[in-house]
Amino acid sequence: MRTFLRTGFEYVERAADAVFGPRLNPIPQLGSLGFFLFWIVAVSGVYLFIFFDTGVVDAYDSVERMTHAQWFAGGVMRSFHRYASDLMVVVLVIHAAREFALDRYRGAYWFSWITGVPIIWLLYASGITGYWLVWDKLAQYVAIVSSELLDWLPIFGEPIARNFLAPGSLTDRFFTLLIFMHIGIPLILLFVMWIHILRISRPKINPPRALAAVILISLVIVSLWKPALSQGPADLATVPNNVGLDWFYLPLYPLVYLWSHGAIWALLGGFTLMLVVMP
Repeated sequence: MRTFLRTGFEYVERAADAVFGPRLNPIPQLGSLGFFLFWIVAVSGVYLFIFFDTGVVDAYDSVERMTHAQWFAGGVMRSFHRYASDLMVVVLVIHAAREFALDRYRGAYWFSWITGVPIIWLLYASGITGYWLVWDKLAQYVAIVSSELLDWLPIFGEPIARNFLAPGSLTDRFFTLLIFMHIGIPLILLFVMWIHILRISRPKINPPRALAAVILISLVIVSLWKPALSQGPADLATVPNNVGLDWFYLPLYPLVYLWSHGAIWALLGGFTLMLVVMP
Protein backbone atom coordinates (compact mmCIF):
# COMPACT_ATOMS: atom_id res chain seq x y z
CA MET A 1 0.00 0.00 0.00
CA ARG A 2 2.81 2.39 0.89
CA THR A 3 4.52 1.69 -2.44
CA PHE A 4 1.29 2.44 -4.29
CA LEU A 5 0.85 5.73 -2.39
CA ARG A 6 4.48 6.72 -2.91
CA THR A 7 4.18 6.17 -6.65
CA GLY A 8 0.99 8.21 -6.74
CA PHE A 9 2.50 11.11 -4.82
CA GLU A 10 5.61 11.10 -7.02
CA TYR A 11 3.42 11.35 -10.11
CA VAL A 12 1.29 14.14 -8.62
CA GLU A 13 4.35 16.09 -7.44
CA ARG A 14 5.97 15.91 -10.86
CA ALA A 15 2.77 17.15 -12.45
CA ALA A 16 2.48 19.96 -9.88
CA ASP A 17 6.12 20.91 -10.50
CA ALA A 18 5.33 21.32 -14.19
CA VAL A 19 2.33 23.55 -13.40
CA PHE A 20 3.50 25.60 -10.40
CA GLY A 21 7.26 25.16 -10.46
CA PRO A 22 9.27 23.47 -7.66
CA ARG A 23 9.17 26.53 -5.38
CA LEU A 24 5.38 26.89 -5.45
CA ASN A 25 4.50 23.20 -5.55
CA PRO A 26 1.90 22.83 -2.75
CA ILE A 27 2.41 19.08 -2.19
CA PRO A 28 5.79 19.28 -0.35
CA GLN A 29 4.51 22.27 1.63
CA LEU A 30 1.35 20.79 3.13
CA GLY A 31 2.61 21.30 6.68
CA SER A 32 3.16 25.03 6.21
CA LEU A 33 -0.19 25.30 4.41
CA GLY A 34 -1.83 23.76 7.48
CA PHE A 35 -0.39 26.52 9.68
CA PHE A 36 -1.39 29.16 7.15
CA LEU A 37 -4.96 27.90 6.99
CA PHE A 38 -5.12 27.82 10.79
CA TRP A 39 -4.36 31.54 10.92
CA ILE A 40 -6.98 32.25 8.23
CA VAL A 41 -9.58 30.36 10.30
CA ALA A 42 -8.47 32.13 13.49
CA VAL A 43 -8.60 35.66 12.04
CA SER A 44 -11.94 35.13 10.32
CA GLY A 45 -13.27 33.53 13.50
CA VAL A 46 -12.34 36.57 15.59
CA TYR A 47 -14.24 38.80 13.17
CA LEU A 48 -17.33 36.57 13.34
CA PHE A 49 -17.16 36.46 17.14
CA ILE A 50 -17.39 40.26 17.30
CA PHE A 51 -20.90 40.16 15.79
CA PHE A 52 -22.05 36.84 17.25
CA ASP A 53 -24.75 36.82 19.95
CA THR A 54 -24.34 34.00 22.47
CA GLY A 55 -28.02 34.05 23.48
CA VAL A 56 -29.91 30.84 22.77
CA VAL A 57 -32.65 32.83 21.02
CA ASP A 58 -30.44 35.32 19.17
CA ALA A 59 -27.53 33.10 18.04
CA TYR A 60 -29.18 32.09 14.77
CA ASP A 61 -30.39 35.63 14.04
CA SER A 62 -26.94 37.11 14.62
CA VAL A 63 -25.42 34.67 12.12
CA GLU A 64 -28.13 35.52 9.60
CA ARG A 65 -27.48 39.26 10.00
CA MET A 66 -23.80 38.69 9.26
CA THR A 67 -24.61 36.50 6.28
CA HIS A 68 -27.22 38.71 4.60
CA ALA A 69 -27.27 42.23 6.03
CA GLN A 70 -23.48 42.35 6.09
CA TRP A 71 -22.86 39.97 3.20
CA PHE A 72 -19.93 41.99 1.80
CA ALA A 73 -17.92 41.44 5.01
CA GLY A 74 -19.62 39.15 7.53
CA GLY A 75 -21.09 36.88 4.86
CA VAL A 76 -17.77 36.54 3.07
CA MET A 77 -15.97 36.01 6.39
CA ARG A 78 -18.39 33.26 7.35
CA SER A 79 -17.82 31.47 4.05
CA PHE A 80 -14.08 32.16 4.31
CA HIS A 81 -14.09 30.59 7.79
CA ARG A 82 -16.02 27.56 6.57
CA TYR A 83 -14.03 26.80 3.45
CA ALA A 84 -10.64 27.42 5.05
CA SER A 85 -11.65 24.95 7.78
CA ASP A 86 -12.66 22.37 5.16
CA LEU A 87 -9.42 22.89 3.26
CA MET A 88 -7.47 22.41 6.48
CA VAL A 89 -9.00 18.93 6.80
CA VAL A 90 -8.02 18.14 3.21
CA VAL A 91 -4.46 19.34 3.82
CA LEU A 92 -4.22 17.29 7.03
CA VAL A 93 -5.39 14.07 5.35
CA ILE A 94 -3.08 14.45 2.35
CA HIS A 95 -0.16 15.45 4.59
CA ALA A 96 -0.62 12.36 6.78
CA ALA A 97 -0.95 10.07 3.75
CA ARG A 98 2.19 11.56 2.18
CA GLU A 99 4.23 11.16 5.37
CA PHE A 100 3.12 7.53 5.55
CA ALA A 101 3.95 6.96 1.87
CA LEU A 102 7.44 8.41 2.35
CA ASP A 103 8.02 6.23 5.44
CA ARG A 104 8.16 9.29 7.70
CA TYR A 105 6.24 7.86 10.61
CA ARG A 106 8.83 5.77 12.45
CA GLY A 107 12.44 5.96 13.47
CA ALA A 108 13.52 9.59 13.71
CA TYR A 109 10.03 10.70 12.67
CA TRP A 110 8.05 8.89 15.37
CA PHE A 111 7.64 11.99 17.58
CA SER A 112 6.09 14.09 14.80
CA TRP A 113 3.80 11.22 13.82
CA ILE A 114 2.58 10.55 17.37
CA THR A 115 1.99 14.24 18.12
CA GLY A 116 0.07 14.50 14.87
CA VAL A 117 -2.60 12.07 16.11
CA PRO A 118 -4.21 14.45 18.68
CA ILE A 119 -4.19 17.15 16.00
CA ILE A 120 -6.80 15.11 14.10
CA TRP A 121 -9.12 14.90 17.10
CA LEU A 122 -8.66 18.55 18.06
CA LEU A 123 -9.30 19.76 14.52
CA TYR A 124 -12.54 17.80 14.29
CA ALA A 125 -13.65 18.90 17.75
CA SER A 126 -13.07 22.52 16.72
CA GLY A 127 -15.12 22.15 13.55
CA ILE A 128 -18.00 20.29 15.17
CA THR A 129 -18.40 22.85 17.98
CA GLY A 130 -18.37 25.55 15.31
CA TYR A 131 -21.36 23.97 13.60
CA TRP A 132 -23.28 23.99 16.89
CA LEU A 133 -22.87 27.76 17.17
CA VAL A 134 -24.86 28.49 14.01
CA TRP A 135 -27.88 26.89 15.72
CA ASP A 136 -29.72 26.00 12.53
CA LYS A 137 -31.25 22.63 11.68
CA LEU A 138 -27.82 21.18 10.88
CA ALA A 139 -26.53 22.40 14.24
CA GLN A 140 -29.49 20.78 15.99
CA TYR A 141 -28.82 17.51 14.15
CA VAL A 142 -25.12 17.65 15.07
CA ALA A 143 -26.02 18.43 18.70
CA ILE A 144 -28.43 15.49 18.97
CA VAL A 145 -26.11 12.94 17.35
CA SER A 146 -23.03 14.18 19.24
CA SER A 147 -24.79 14.12 22.60
CA GLU A 148 -26.19 10.64 21.94
CA LEU A 149 -22.70 9.39 21.14
CA LEU A 150 -21.30 11.03 24.28
CA ASP A 151 -24.11 9.57 26.37
CA TRP A 152 -22.94 6.09 25.38
CA LEU A 153 -19.68 6.75 27.24
CA PRO A 154 -19.75 6.42 31.06
CA ILE A 155 -18.93 10.10 31.57
CA PHE A 156 -22.12 11.97 32.42
CA GLY A 157 -24.43 11.10 35.28
CA GLU A 158 -27.55 11.98 33.30
CA PRO A 159 -28.19 11.83 29.54
CA ILE A 160 -27.34 15.12 27.84
CA ALA A 161 -29.19 14.32 24.60
CA ARG A 162 -32.54 15.16 26.21
CA ASN A 163 -31.43 18.81 26.40
CA PHE A 164 -31.90 18.99 22.62
CA LEU A 165 -35.24 17.23 22.40
CA ALA A 166 -37.60 19.66 24.11
CA PRO A 167 -38.28 23.41 23.75
CA GLY A 168 -37.05 25.51 26.65
CA SER A 169 -34.43 22.97 27.74
CA LEU A 170 -31.48 25.17 26.71
CA THR A 171 -30.27 28.42 28.25
CA ASP A 172 -27.80 31.11 27.25
CA ARG A 173 -25.16 29.30 29.33
CA PHE A 174 -25.12 26.57 26.71
CA PHE A 175 -23.87 28.95 24.01
CA THR A 176 -21.42 30.56 26.43
CA LEU A 177 -19.97 27.09 27.02
CA LEU A 178 -19.86 26.43 23.27
CA ILE A 179 -18.01 29.69 22.64
CA PHE A 180 -15.52 28.78 25.36
CA MET A 181 -14.97 25.36 23.76
CA HIS A 182 -14.76 26.73 20.22
CA ILE A 183 -12.07 29.19 21.29
CA GLY A 184 -10.27 26.97 23.78
CA ILE A 185 -9.93 23.87 21.62
CA PRO A 186 -8.19 25.72 18.72
CA LEU A 187 -5.76 27.25 21.23
CA ILE A 188 -4.88 23.75 22.42
CA LEU A 189 -4.66 22.69 18.76
CA LEU A 190 -2.15 25.46 18.04
CA PHE A 191 -0.07 24.38 21.06
CA VAL A 192 -0.02 20.75 19.86
CA MET A 193 0.87 21.91 16.34
CA TRP A 194 3.85 23.73 17.85
CA ILE A 195 4.89 20.56 19.72
CA HIS A 196 4.41 18.63 16.47
CA ILE A 197 7.29 20.50 14.79
CA LEU A 198 9.63 20.76 17.80
CA ARG A 199 11.98 17.99 16.67
CA ILE A 200 12.03 19.03 13.02
CA SER A 201 15.16 20.93 12.01
CA ARG A 202 14.30 24.23 10.34
CA PRO A 203 10.54 23.57 10.05
CA LYS A 204 8.66 25.65 7.50
CA ILE A 205 5.49 27.13 8.96
CA ASN A 206 4.95 29.81 6.31
CA PRO A 207 4.31 28.94 2.65
CA PRO A 208 5.80 31.14 -0.11
CA ARG A 209 3.91 34.41 -0.44
CA ALA A 210 2.81 33.66 -3.99
CA LEU A 211 1.34 30.30 -2.92
CA ALA A 212 -0.34 31.92 0.08
CA ALA A 213 -1.83 34.57 -2.22
CA VAL A 214 -3.21 31.88 -4.53
CA ILE A 215 -4.87 30.13 -1.56
CA LEU A 216 -6.37 33.41 -0.29
CA ILE A 217 -7.71 34.46 -3.68
CA SER A 218 -9.16 30.99 -4.31
CA LEU A 219 -10.96 31.02 -0.94
CA VAL A 220 -12.41 34.47 -1.67
CA ILE A 221 -13.64 33.35 -5.09
CA VAL A 222 -15.31 30.23 -3.65
CA SER A 223 -16.83 32.29 -0.82
CA LEU A 224 -18.41 34.71 -3.31
CA TRP A 225 -19.46 31.98 -5.74
CA LYS A 226 -21.04 29.64 -3.18
CA PRO A 227 -21.56 31.41 0.15
CA ALA A 228 -22.08 29.31 3.29
CA LEU A 229 -25.74 29.51 4.33
CA SER A 230 -27.80 28.32 7.28
CA GLN A 231 -30.42 25.60 6.91
CA GLY A 232 -33.28 27.21 8.80
CA PRO A 233 -33.50 27.88 12.55
CA ALA A 234 -33.28 24.99 14.99
CA ASP A 235 -36.61 23.90 16.41
CA LEU A 236 -36.44 21.64 19.47
CA ALA A 237 -40.10 20.74 19.00
CA THR A 238 -39.11 18.66 15.95
CA VAL A 239 -36.20 16.40 15.06
CA PRO A 240 -34.44 17.42 11.81
CA ASN A 241 -34.30 14.53 9.36
CA ASN A 242 -33.19 16.14 6.11
CA VAL A 243 -30.07 18.30 6.39
CA GLY A 244 -27.10 18.99 4.16
CA LEU A 245 -23.89 17.67 5.70
CA ASP A 246 -20.35 18.99 5.55
CA TRP A 247 -18.68 15.76 4.48
CA PHE A 248 -15.27 17.04 5.54
CA TYR A 249 -16.21 17.27 9.22
CA LEU A 250 -19.31 15.08 9.55
CA PRO A 251 -18.66 11.95 7.45
CA LEU A 252 -19.41 9.52 10.28
CA TYR A 253 -22.67 11.07 11.47
CA PRO A 254 -24.96 9.14 9.06
CA LEU A 255 -23.53 5.92 10.52
CA VAL A 256 -25.65 6.40 13.65
CA TYR A 257 -28.59 5.12 11.59
CA LEU A 258 -26.68 2.02 10.47
CA TRP A 259 -24.35 1.14 13.35
CA SER A 260 -24.61 1.06 17.11
CA HIS A 261 -22.96 3.84 19.10
CA GLY A 262 -20.51 1.32 20.51
CA ALA A 263 -19.47 0.29 16.99
CA ILE A 264 -18.81 3.92 16.01
CA TRP A 265 -16.65 4.46 19.11
CA ALA A 266 -14.86 1.18 18.35
CA LEU A 267 -14.11 2.45 14.83
CA LEU A 268 -12.75 5.76 16.12
CA GLY A 269 -10.78 4.13 18.92
CA GLY A 270 -9.38 1.44 16.64
CA PHE A 271 -8.33 3.97 14.02
CA THR A 272 -6.62 6.13 16.65
CA LEU A 273 -4.87 3.12 18.20
CA MET A 274 -3.66 2.00 14.77
CA LEU A 275 -2.08 5.42 14.14
CA VAL A 276 -0.40 5.38 17.56
CA VAL A 277 1.12 1.89 17.26
CA MET A 278 2.21 2.23 13.62
CA PRO A 279 5.70 3.61 14.45
